[in-house]
Amino acid sequence: MNQHQRIIDVASRLFNQSGYKGTSLKDIANRVGIHQSTLFHYFKNKEEILLAVIEFTYGDLTTNIERIIEDKGLSPEEKLRLSIKSHLTLQANHFGSVTILNSEIRNLSSKSRKRFLEVRKSYTSLFGRIVADVKGSGNGYFEGLDTKIVTFGILGMLIWEGRWYKKGRSFNTEQIADLFFQMLLQRKSS
Repeated sequence: MNQHQRIIDVASRLFNQSGYKGTSLKDIANRVGIHQSTLFHYFKNKEEILLAVIEFTYGDLTTNIERIIEDKGLSPEEKLRLSIKSHLTLQANHFGSVTILNSEIRNLSSKSRKRFLEVRKSYTSLFGRIVADVKGSGNGYFEGLDTKIVTFGILGMLIWEGRWYKKGRSFNTEQIADLFFQMLLQRKSS
């Protein structure tokens, strides 16, 4: 891992633990093992680091969901299951950064906030395509429900998981993803 990526990873962890305002550039530099002034070779300021964390995290999320959408061998329901799993796995691997990013938006300048919202909107749109495909599959899932609201509800559930999930507990990320999927697509018994 190169130094630029190491700074992003460390900052992501620290933002998750202490929040954006509670994390200083000195904290990041100390944890990376470099002098604080060295950070400025990679980033102009702390906000730029937060933006890099956002772009890296949502970049991974978007790449994975695009791959899932493009796989013609998957049913819409399987695409939803895999997208849920992908989101939760990346969220766990990126130290809850998806959750942090959505709560730290208030700390961004208007220009950076606009950029973040565009990145998040793109990801939400891709997720919405999967929800629309499930809805249109003819299997009765999400029938009569607004696609946008269903998408926001699912993403809200996934992002919130980053607040309470702790590795090493009774359920792993894959089990939680399967449970969420079952909650969403479980049919009522007649």
